[in-house]
Amino acid sequence: MLIEKEVFFLNYIKSNWKIVLLPFYALFIFLAFTFMRSYTVTDADRLFLTPTFEDSNGWDIYKMENGTKKEASVQELFDSSGETFYLSRVLDKGMERAGYTVLELDGTTWQESVFLDGELLYTVNPGLDNRIGFVEFPKEYEGLPGMGEYVRLTLPPDYAGKTLTIAAAFNTTVDYRGLPMVRLSSENILTQMLVSDANRIAMPAAAYMAAALLLLGLFFYNWYHGQKSYSILLLTAAALIQSLRVLLNFEFYFSSHFSLNFIPVGLLIPLSLELPILYLLLQMKRWKKWYAPFILAPLVLSLAAHLMPDSSFASSCDTLLYLPLLALCVFAVLEWKDKNAVFRLFTPALFAVIVVGITAASYLMLTGHGDSVFVSMLRFPTVMLYEAFQFYGGILLLLGGGVSFIQAVHKAADTQSELSVISAKNELIQENIQSIQESSTEIAGMRHDMLRHLHTMLDLSHAGNAERLQRYLEELTKETETIPPLRVCQHPVVNALVTRALAKAKRERIQMNLHVEVPADISIPDADLCTLLMNMLDNAIEALSLLPGKKERVLELTMHVRGRYLFVETMNPCDGTALTDKETGLFRSMKGAGHGYGMKTMSDIAKKYQSKLQIKQEDDTVTVRTALLMPDVTCPIQ
Repeated sequence: MLIEKEVFFLNYIKSNWKIVLLPFYALFIFLAFTFMRSYTVTDADRLFLTPTFEDSNGWDIYKMENGTKKEASVQELFDSSGETFYLSRVLDKGMERAGYTVLELDGTTWQESVFLDGELLYTVNPGLDNRIGFVEFPKEYEGLPGMGEYVRLTLPPDYAGKTLTIAAAFNTTVDYRGLPMVRLSSENILTQMLVSDANRIAMPAAAYMAAALLLLGLFFYNWYHGQKSYSILLLTAAALIQSLRVLLNFEFYFSSHFSLNFIPVGLLIPLSLELPILYLLLQMKRWKKWYAPFILAPLVLSLAAHLMPDSSFASSCDTLLYLPLLALCVFAVLEWKDKNAVFRLFTPALFAVIVVGITAASYLMLTGHGDSVFVSMLRFPTVMLYEAFQFYGGILLLLGGGVSFIQAVHKAADTQSELSVISAKNELIQENIQSIQESSTEIAGMRHDMLRHLHTMLDLSHAGNAERLQRYLEELTKETETIPPLRVCQHPVVNALVTRALAKAKRERIQMNLHVEVPADISIPDADLCTLLMNMLDNAIEALSLLPGKKERVLELTMHVRGRYLFVETMNPCDGTALTDKETGLFRSMKGAGHGYGMKTMSDIAKKYQSKLQIKQEDDTVTVRTALLMPDVTCPIQ
C-alpha cells in the first residue's frame, strides 16, 4: 500500500512538475528579502553607559552638600528635582581600542556639564561656575528643541585612563522622568546606523510604492483589454497606505517634515488590513454574502471609533478586526472546495504561510528568541495589535497581488490560445475556400465536357462496344473521385479540418477513407476539437508521405458519437517500428529535440475529457484512437 502511494505521488509530480517551481519562487523571494534586510540592520552598536536601578554601570554617583561629597544611589538620582548630581568613572583602554570617540548625552530632560580629569569639555550653560563641586544649574530649563535630541561631543585622543565626570540636574519642566542617558559612539558607528535606519525606512516604503504602481498598471492593462477589474484598486490603495504608514513613522521619529500631516494616521493600520480582505470578499462567489458581515461590521466600528473626537476606545474596536481575519481562513477553504479560480491559488498559499509562520515562531522560541517582535505578535495578539495588523495586512497584500498577477498571466495565455484557434480557423477557411474553388473549377470543366462524354458513351452503346464503354466509364469515375467533397459532416469545424486534410492528402497522393458522422451540437469546445483532430490528421499524413513509393498510402478516419462519447480514430500504414517514450507510452518524434509536442497535447486533451490516447502499432499499421466524454453543458470543464 505504501509503495502504491509513493508511485502515485511520483506520477503526480511528473505530470504536474510545474508545481515544483512555486517553492523555488517562494525560496527566491525569501532569499531576496533576507539579502535586502541585511542592509537595514548593522552589527555596529553604541556602548551604553547609562546607570540602571540594578547596576550603576561603573559610575560613582554623589552630590555636594556644604562642600562635602555625599554618595547617592541611582534611585535618588531618579527622584531628584533640579539638584545637581555628579557621575564619575575612569575610562578604560578597551573603550578607546574599540574605536569609541564620541560621547552622547541626553539633551532634553537633563542639564549637564562634562569634565575630563577636571577640565571642562562641555556645558549647557557657559555662565555657570563650571568647576566640579560648584556647578549649580538653574531650576527652570527648557532643554534642546526637538524630540529625542541629544548632546554629542568628541573625546580627545588618549582619553583612556582619565576620569570622566558629568554634572547633571533633572529638567523640572518635563512631564516624564528618566535616568541620564550616557553612551559612547564613533563616526563610523553613527554612519552605519544612519544608513541602516535610512534603508529600514526607504526600502519598505519604496517596495510598497512599487507594488502600488504595478497593481495600478495591472488595472489599466486589464481595462485596456476590456476587463474592468475594479477590485484591484483595493490592493493598490492597500499598498499605497502601507507605504504612507512607513513614511509617517518617519514623521513621528523625526519632527522635521510634515507634508503628510493631513492624513488621519489612526485609519492607516485598520485600512491596510481590511482593504486586502475586501478584495478577497469581492472575489468570492457562493459565500460572499455570508462572509460580508464578518468584514463590514468590525470595519465600520473601527473607522467610526477613529473618526470620533474621543478615540480612547479605538484600540478596543480595532481588536474586532481579528474577526474577519479568522473568518477568512474558514471561507477561503469553502471557496476553494467550490473550485473558485482565485481561491484555488490563494487558499493553499495562505495556509502555507500560516504553517511556515508557526514553524518559524516555534524555532525562535526553542532557540531562545521568544522575545522577538514576530513571536510576541503571536503570543500577545492584543498587546501587539497594530504591529500584527501591519504584518498581516502586508502578507494578504502580497498573496492577493500575487493571485491577481497570476490570473492576468492566465488570461493573457488564454487570450493567446484563443487567438491561435481563431488563426487556425481562418487558415482552415482559406483552405476550404481554395478547395471549393478547385472543386467548382473541376465541376465546371466536367459540366462543359458532360455532353461530349454522354454522346461518346451513346455512340459506344449503339456500336455494341461494351468493353470500351466500361473502360470509358471507369476513367470518368476516377476523375470524379479526385474532386474533394464540399461537405463531410454537420459539424463545421470537423468538416473544415477533414476537407483541409483531404486537400493535403491529395497533394501527397494519399487516399483518405472517411467514416465521419459528427452532429453540429456536440459540447466539446472548438479549440480542443481543432487541436486534437488537426494533430491526428497531420501526424498520419506526415507519416504516410514518408513511405516508399511502392507502399500503399491509405488513411482511415473514423468519427462518430455514441451516447456521451465522441470516438475518434485514425489508421495508416507505417514503415518500421516507431520509437516509444517509456514514461508516457507515446510515440517519440523522429525530428529530435523541440518536436513531439503534438502527441503530448493530444494526450492532455484526452485526459481532460476522462479518456486516454491509445496508440498501437500492429503489422505495419498505426492506430491512434480516443473516446472523449462530452461534458454536460451545465457543468463545464475546469
